[in-house]
Amino acid sequence: MSRFARVVSVLLLLGTAVVLLKGYLRPPLPPLRVAFQVCNSIEENRERFEPLGAWLGKKLGRKIVVSHVNTFDFVERAQRGEFDVLQTNGYVYVNVKEKTGGTLLAREVKRDTGKDTGGLIVVRADSPIRTLSDLKGKKMVFGPVLSPGGYLAQYYTMLSAGLDPEKTLASYTFLPGAWQHEKVVYSVLYGAVDAGAVKVGDIERMEAEGKVRKADFRVIAASPPVPNCTFFALPHVDAATAESFRKALLALSDRDFVVVNGERLNVLKRDGTKGYVPARDEEYDILRKMALATNLPPYEKY
Repeated sequence: MSRFARVVSVLLLLGTAVVLLKGYLRPPLPPLRVAFQVCNSIEENRERFEPLGAWLGKKLGRKIVVSHVNTFDFVERAQRGEFDVLQTNGYVYVNVKEKTGGTLLAREVKRDTGKDTGGLIVVRADSPIRTLSDLKGKKMVFGPVLSPGGYLAQYYTMLSAGLDPEKTLASYTFLPGAWQHEKVVYSVLYGAVDAGAVKVGDIERMEAEGKVRKADFRVIAASPPVPNCTFFALPHVDAATAESFRKALLALSDRDFVVVNGERLNVLKRDGTKGYVPARDEEYDILRKMALATNLPPYEKY
């Protein structure tokens, strides 16, 4: 081997060593903190979303720290910078975006309702109530306060029909604890109230699970469609990280599995979705319109 060839070989070896050393010494990326909205209960959330968190960690090549957060806590905790990426309903996104800013990543597509949801006002099938005007002097129950399909959409629907719930209804209430959407359905079914605010698809899902019969209910009003649950990144998340997270969500398919606690799970089936699609901020203007009309955060005026 000539002297020149030996020098080139040494330089190549040195270059390779430098590249390997840099990779070895480069500090690992910090954990990505992903907060999931508690829908019905923390236990259900863990079953649904921890496989997704594990899959995202594998896909992105970094540790994902999953937390499960009540809707009422998102704004304050986001303002403190406790999360990087949030998964919430569209109305919570509007609230957080107004207070902190944020970058939309993707919208979920439900297996039963698609990329949109909405609110229904339902009564028992044998009820004499057939129209919104028939609710005068009646008792009604709403779902979670910060759920667009449990409260906001139905309250807006009544206002749009010229009926102020504060004056039309004899009373209305909210149910405490977990599984509030289902509790509304049962409250109507067993006659605790005259009417209930039900999220689109909930009665059908409960019927499929053998809990109720759709035939026992009648829908008297439906809201406009609103976006389903949404992933978005807070402003401190760099553009490259946000984009890689977005691409991972959009690439997720029924063929993706992950092992959690020794069990091989289908990520999307466990989550209950068909997948994720791109999201645009203007798609959430309907929720802003509803919040403005109903004097609710982030546009409330006292």
